[in-house]
Amino acid sequence: MDTHSPFEKLLKDMPQRLAEDASFVRELETYAYLVTVKKGELLLRPGEICQNAYFINKGLFVNIFTSEQGKECVTGFASDFPYPFLSEISYFTGTPSNFEIKALEDGELLCLSRTQIESLSARYPLFASYYQNVMLVIISKLYMMFAYLQSYAAEEFIQFLYAHHKWIIQRVPDKYIALYMGISTSWYCKLKRKIILKQA
Repeated sequence: MDTHSPFEKLLKDMPQRLAEDASFVRELETYAYLVTVKKGELLLRPGEICQNAYFINKGLFVNIFTSEQGKECVTGFASDFPYPFLSEISYFTGTPSNFEIKALEDGELLCLSRTQIESLSARYPLFASYYQNVMLVIISKLYMMFAYLQSYAAEEFIQFLYAHHKWIIQRVPDKYIALYMGISTSWYCKLKRKIILKQA
């Protein structure tokens, strides 16, 4: 396989036996297609049904909920490292989404439709177990991050991010971390500076 193939990173993430199955790889490369997005573009808009799941080769994405009053709330982040899979709850429910998925960096993703994933899962049990585990990791991540967010004071949560999810601090714009935490951007920046000075 071409070392510059857009499938290289995804196949490395899969069990070796699956990645070395020539029949599976051929089908995967037939089904999946490459999507490129620019910073600020939307992968999903409110009111759309999320029909696809994505593997992030490159980029950073944010899930945003906007209330009827226009207030934005960030519910999670996904990046090429360490959580390269991206979808939305609408994918599972089949109902219109209340969220948008926005690119915070230029991105490159592999896209598979739900129908294609189900087809591959039916014929390749190892892929079925792999993808089920991927979805469980995503759900677990969202629940645990929410639990930590609710359990810690704002400064403690930022310290937690520095210790365990430093990529968020380093890559996500302050505005979106503040929206995720439910605090003002100015207050977030003040707390972040305080923590940085402590660690200096």
